[in-house]
Amino acid sequence: MRLLRRLLIAFFDGQALLFVGLVLWMVWRDAIAPRLIPDAEIDSAADDIIANFTDPELEAFARHQRAWYRSDGAEQTYWRRVRRAVRDRLKTGR
Repeated sequence: MRLLRRLLIAFFDGQALLFVGLVLWMVWRDAIAPRLIPDAEIDSAADDIIANFTDPELEAFARHQRAWYRSDGAEQTYWRRVRRAVRDRLKTGR
């Protein structure tokens, strides 16, 4: 009986560790890593959208929305940052 109890505890502890690891990986991949993208890359994407589209805010929104429909958290964060850069540049007139 003791052996069975220890085996069950070891099994469920392993499952709990895997679950915690998966949650931490998803938080890193979808929330933290996209925020570490250099501002220069975000600014470059914003400049490209402003230069190539007549309504850059709508284009940035459409790309953000496509990432949202695909449930890609990392890409959503990326395009959210690009949208903010496009909006700020259009407000300041740069």
